[in-house]
Amino acid sequence: MPELPEVEIARRNLERHTGGGEIVALDPLPGADLEGDVAHAVGAVLARWERHGKLLVGRLAGGGAVLSHLGMTGKWVRDADDRPHQRVLLAVRRGDDVARVSLVDPRRLGWVRVTDDPDAWLDRLGPDALDPALDAATLAARAGGGRVPLKTRLLDQARVAGLGNICVLEACFRAGVHPHTPAGAVPPAAWERLLDGARAHIAHTLEVEAGEEITYLSEGGDNPFLVYGRAGSPCPRCAAPIARDVLAGRPTFFCPTCQPAPAAA
Repeated sequence: MPELPEVEIARRNLERHTGGGEIVALDPLPGADLEGDVAHAVGAVLARWERHGKLLVGRLAGGGAVLSHLGMTGKWVRDADDRPHQRVLLAVRRGDDVARVSLVDPRRLGWVRVTDDPDAWLDRLGPDALDPALDAATLAARAGGGRVPLKTRLLDQARVAGLGNICVLEACFRAGVHPHTPAGAVPPAAWERLLDGARAHIAHTLEVEAGEEITYLSEGGDNPFLVYGRAGSPCPRCAAPIARDVLAGRPTFFCPTCQPAPAAA
């Protein structure tokens, strides 16, 4: 599933191909999830692409925005005429060049919205995980407390935007915290390690995945992660086998030695 790094790569590519140009087409293709006043977007200048958490925000020069969420398998691909699973076509003119980018999405969970009030969408989300104003104390205040497992709490986009299953598990490993630990039992010093770990994971993923097109693990891409998807492999720190279970309906990976299980209630 696309997480913050993959969405940031998509933002950079969209900005490179379409930023500053005039939208000449925003067309639904079979299986599209495209809603809003499309006529408002066509003819408008796509001033810039922003990202907040996992949400792509194409700001229009006259106000409003084109929003996109990649769902589980979405990606924006340039010149994808021969690709299956195209859902939405965006064409933008800059000078004499018209760039055509398509939302390619086999699972059909990605979407595009045209809105005159993008901030109403952004207000539903917590601070972006890379926001410099987000520090360890703020993270603890937003995500700490109670007996909800830490992983579940960090996946709540209303608390912190952009953290996905992979990022949370990698951050927990880097911080030495078990993902099942109740959020209220996380030691104060661990929040700093969790935030640093999440950002280190994001920086690493951006470095190894940066390119024209994202390749997800489900598509046979290389696994650049420390613990995610590595059940049974030796821990990169202590060589104990990486464990796997399921939490919040998603696969969960951790080192049982480096990340001790929380004490029973």
